[in-house]
Amino acid sequence: MSRELIAERLKQAMGLHAPTVGMMTVSSAIDRRMRAREIDNDAHYLSQIISDPDEMKELIEAVLIPETWFFRESQPYEYVLEYFSNNNKARVNILSIPCSTGEEPYSIAMMLMDNNISVDEFSIDAVDIGQNNIAKARKAQYRKNSFRADDLSFMDKYFHEENNLFNLAGFVKNKVNFYCENVLGDSFDLGTEHYDIIFCRNLLIYFDAETQYKMFSTINKMLKPKGMLILGHAETIQSSEGLFVPAINSKSYVYVKQSNHERSLPHLQKTRRQQFSAPSKKQQSKKKTARPFANINRLSTRNKNKKSIAIKNIPDNLNKAFELADEGKLDDALRICNDFIHNNTDSSKAYYLSGVIYDTKGDTSKADDALHKAVYLDPDNIEALIHLSLLEEQRGNHDEAIRYKKRAQRVQERRSA
Repeated sequence: MSRELIAERLKQAMGLHAPTVGMMTVSSAIDRRMRAREIDNDAHYLSQIISDPDEMKELIEAVLIPETWFFRESQPYEYVLEYFSNNNKARVNILSIPCSTGEEPYSIAMMLMDNNISVDEFSIDAVDIGQNNIAKARKAQYRKNSFRADDLSFMDKYFHEENNLFNLAGFVKNKVNFYCENVLGDSFDLGTEHYDIIFCRNLLIYFDAETQYKMFSTINKMLKPKGMLILGHAETIQSSEGLFVPAINSKSYVYVKQSNHERSLPHLQKTRRQQFSAPSKKQQSKKKTARPFANINRLSTRNKNKKSIAIKNIPDNLNKAFELADEGKLDDALRICNDFIHNNTDSSKAYYLSGVIYDTKGDTSKADDALHKAVYLDPDNIEALIHLSLLEEQRGNHDEAIRYKKRAQRVQERRSA
């Protein structure tokens, strides 16, 4: 019983819902802190976190799982560039929350600089509850694990290597303001309707519905009336209770305030769900100094006939399932997905999507089964491998999580070769 009470205290402190992430993950963090404090009794440790706020902070640090890298998932960054291309604002305010160890906000800064957007035209704030995460972000010193994007040409321009560590250039560091804050705390306040763009990726998946609504309410307060919210691919707005709606012209990731009666972002082009892969060796040799997302023209002259790098050979009905899932219509997406699998039993992509949907709905058993089938059918399905890694991490199976992560990395290396 004491362990459940510790988990409840942790939820009150940071919103983490133990059944969602897996009680094994929470218990593992508790065990590590109890060993560090030489406490062998759950009841004594419960008393410790109640009486010592610093120990609660240490427990929060222990349970955090930083899993991020530079330019993780390409499409959200593309939307940011389109926002700049079609807005004449003197300054665009951007928030990254949670920012983890800084890869996401720094990626935004580098992308904007690469597209000749003046540093005076944007500001970036970044928030995380982890003191260690914020300290690492401010230091801006990274290992190879932070560089997993398909195009790594930005490294030569913005980083210098020393003793197997990659140090970010000072002029990029200076563009991001970091804050160690609890976004669910009563004292959290970064202003009302201050931000044009808010990134909130891979946070809501760790909350229950009540806490998700509280988070959506906080975001709603901070976001400007015509601003845009960018979520992770496995997250939905089901718990926002009408605060947000999907951007009509966007099929994934992007949401707008319900109070914005246009219910859309006119600057967002209608885009298919995309998965980006590394350029071929021939392409790399021709574009050795290529910049991430530099193919998007900030003056709205983007070539609409340019061939996108998308998932190939996906039937329309399965594409529809992806779109419905991104819009939060999970039951409809799952029905289409299962119908497709019934007639196409060898579709790794369909099993992957059904696995993500089951996980989002909280059915980790079916999610695990579907994701394993996806990997069985296509051992190089990197998205399924990464999702399996996250599932195992949540269960506290760290060795298995590392094994799947290494498999995904090997696939990435082969694609980049």
